[in-house]
Amino acid sequence: MKNRKSWVILLTAAVLAISCFAAVFADDAVPGTAADPVVSKSYMDAQIDILKTQISSLQEQIDKLEESGGGGTPSTPDTPATPAEAPKFEVVKVEAGKSVIGSASTEIILRSGKATAIAGKSGGVSDVTEGADLAQDADVTKNHLLIIPVDDGRGILCTSVCYVMIKGDYTLK
Repeated sequence: MKNRKSWVILLTAAVLAISCFAAVFADDAVPGTAADPVVSKSYMDAQIDILKTQISSLQEQIDKLEESGGGGTPSTPDTPATPAEAPKFEVVKVEAGKSVIGSASTEIILRSGKATAIAGKSGGVSDVTEGADLAQDADVTKNHLLIIPVDDGRGILCTSVCYVMIKGDYTLK
């Protein structure tokens, strides 16, 4: 019986020793990494040096922009920035049989009359109100915002006298 108790104690001690050994040496994480987030002074100093370098690089880029005139004048409470004038819609009367050909990014809204779409080589006119692409000769719905995506001859053809709101560059043909 005494021999059996010795074996149980010895086996328990061995299991405990192996468990402790595994717990201590199982984690191979390097200090300062995501696996072991211990932060040392040398790690923090290295990170601060990286940030200083990035800030210095950004400041040099800002200085170059200001020297080239691209930086502008920052607004302060004493000198508020004046906003650039936003483009505005122009109301245009278009006779029947005439077309409005827009440049890239031109916005068109048919207010009255009837018109059809003029498609380009690689697609139609974008009707963003409906979320559709208007193919050649598709009817244009009044009060829908149309956008001309590229300079390839897209626009609208007025089949009656139309009033159109236009923002951007266009030509009447």
